[in-house]
Order: sequence, then C-alpha cells, then structure tokens
Amino acid sequence: MEIFKFFEKGPGFWLLLGVMTIILAVIALILKRSSKKEYIGRIIVPVFFIEMAVVFGLLTLTFPNKGDVVGPGVVPGLWIIFIIIFSIVLLMRVFLGYEEIDPPWGHIGKVFIYIGLIVAYLLIMQLIGYFLATILFLITGMYFLTYRNWKVMISMSVGWILFSYFAFYKLLYVPLPKGWIIERIFG
Repeated sequence: MEIFKFFEKGPGFWLLLGVMTIILAVIALILKRSSKKEYIGRIIVPVFFIEMAVVFGLLTLTFPNKGDVVGPGVVPGLWIIFIIIFSIVLLMRVFLGYEEIDPPWGHIGKVFIYIGLIVAYLLIMQLIGYFLATILFLITGMYFLTYRNWKVMISMSVGWILFSYFAFYKLLYVPLPKGWIIERIFG
C-alpha cells in the first residue's frame, strides 16, 4: 500500500503520468505501423480510458476501509469496473470489424485549445471557486464551440450551478472549492 501512496502526489504522481503517456505513445506508434492504422483513434481512446481506470483503481486501494461498512472506494470502484468493461467492448468491436474507420482529422488545434481551456478552468476554480469558475467555463466553452444563443447558454450554466448546489453541496455534502479569493473576501 505504501507504493500507492507514493503515486498519489508529488513526484510519484508525475512519474505515473509520464509512464502512462509513454505507454500510450508506444501503442500509438505500433498502431500507426500496423494494419489497424485506420482505426487508431477508435483504439487509442478506449486504451486511454483503461489506463486511467487502472491508475485510479490502484489509487482507490489507499482509501480507508472500515470492514463490512461500504467505504469511500466502492463507488469509484464500480465506475472503474464499468469503464474497463465498456472500453474492452469498444476494442472488441474494432478488432471484430464492427466499427467504421476513423473519420478524417478536422481542426485538431481546437482540441488542444479546449484542453487548455479545461486546465485554465481548474486553475481559476482554485481562485474564484467552483460556482463562478463553472459558469465562466460553460459559457466560454459553448461560445468556443460556436454556440451563440446567449439565453440558452446562460440558462444552461445557471441550471447546472443550481443542480450542482442542491445535488452535491446540499444533498450529498460534497465540499466544492470555494476559491482563494472568495474565501479572503467573504470568509
């Protein structure tokens, strides 16, 4: 169990992330030279999810266990099992010939910009909190994806915030990030 605690944070986490990236890159290079190169996207995505599920599954082993009582690792464990099962089903469909070949690449630069937007959202959330950062992220994301109906954009963002507040914060008592700036201003 001590090895899993090493991978939870700090250099161990970055090492784990690096190893995952290398494994994914090696698989992509092998696929690029194989007869399945037309299916590279349909193979890489489920492999990525299997990798992530295994890593998070290993990390949940460090969660506290209280014997017969359902512990904090049960729900993530169920998600992990289902992610692995469905990813294997997707891979089997590719290798059995039930999937179409990958569509041609579109604007791959937009994907990287959106990934940057997600990273910015996670960083901003630490400053201004979950609720404000989420509203900004949802509106910015919809606008970036060329959606321009402002009434729908605002109502969807506010609706998600209200749902999050009542479902997670009030009902399930999930502590959502308040944000450093908001805590300093409002306490």
